[in-house]
Amino acid sequence: MSEKVMENSVKEFIKDVKKALPDWLKDKKEHKDILADLEEHIWTKAKELSETGQATQESVHKAISHMGSPESIAKEYKKRGTPKVYITQEMWPLYIRVISIVFAIVIALTILAQVVSAVFEGFNLGEFIAGLVEGIQLGLLFSFTIITIIFVVLSMEGYFPEDFKSKKQLEKEKLAVEHGKPIKPFIKPVGEIIGGGIQIIIGVVFIIQPFPVTLLNPDFLLLLRIFGLFMLAEGTMDMTRGVIGNRQPGTHQVIHIITLFIKAMIIPFIIILMNHPELIPWLQYDNVTDTFINIGMSPEFYDAFRWGMIAIIVIVILTGIEDIYKVFKIEKYRTK
Repeated sequence: MSEKVMENSVKEFIKDVKKALPDWLKDKKEHKDILADLEEHIWTKAKELSETGQATQESVHKAISHMGSPESIAKEYKKRGTPKVYITQEMWPLYIRVISIVFAIVIALTILAQVVSAVFEGFNLGEFIAGLVEGIQLGLLFSFTIITIIFVVLSMEGYFPEDFKSKKQLEKEKLAVEHGKPIKPFIKPVGEIIGGGIQIIIGVVFIIQPFPVTLLNPDFLLLLRIFGLFMLAEGTMDMTRGVIGNRQPGTHQVIHIITLFIKAMIIPFIIILMNHPELIPWLQYDNVTDTFINIGMSPEFYDAFRWGMIAIIVIVILTGIEDIYKVFKIEKYRTK
């Protein structure tokens, strides 16, 4: 084998290894160093295996075979993370954050779709709840499956969260660590997590309704479940922001926008309840039957109730404006 042919054989093998290496390596200096070291190792090995001390056709072939297949070489670089189920420990926090955000988006979009459908096709509480539950279940199942498959594949390829960051962002974080400069806080994670957790608990109570439902109007119970779903969705958003902490300001902006949509969608249902005060339960103890009975709200309190609902709508609008303000406020942290 001529020297040119031997060089071509080695380069062809190096080319195959290059194709097999994980993508997270391909744009890094380390990638070139790996291939250069491998090529040098092949020639060194070929000389060791040759009786003359010089690379020959047979020794080059043996040296390449000694290296193993391109896939087996690349596989060593894919064993980068710490195993944790099928997703590496390094990718797990990012997986949880992505799952939380996507789940929140799915819930928000499903609610929006049901509201739009109710507006244009007529509102029926039973059909609304059924469509909402079915849409959320299918959406969560589909998104969970897709996201999990993606993260399993990324883990098998040896990806780390930092592989998705730009060089500029990595350099900025490195300088911040070197100079001991902390990221300026723009939220209080503990407060967000606690507040979100409380909303989730209340939302779950509204949905499962662990109280004597026979005393309450069925339409009121359905509205209560709808409010529970909204609280569950908003609580999830707040908890997600708390888990992320003072990082990823862009993600915080997205969550605030989703939260704004959730708040906008709850207003029509508050208006429905405001216009039907007769649905509000008013329990009174009956000495004859020795039980509580629902006598309903007295008409004399209807006006006060409506003003209370208007006050709630105003609060929802104000908190929505606050979300818009925070979207613009957080923008400046993206450039720091």
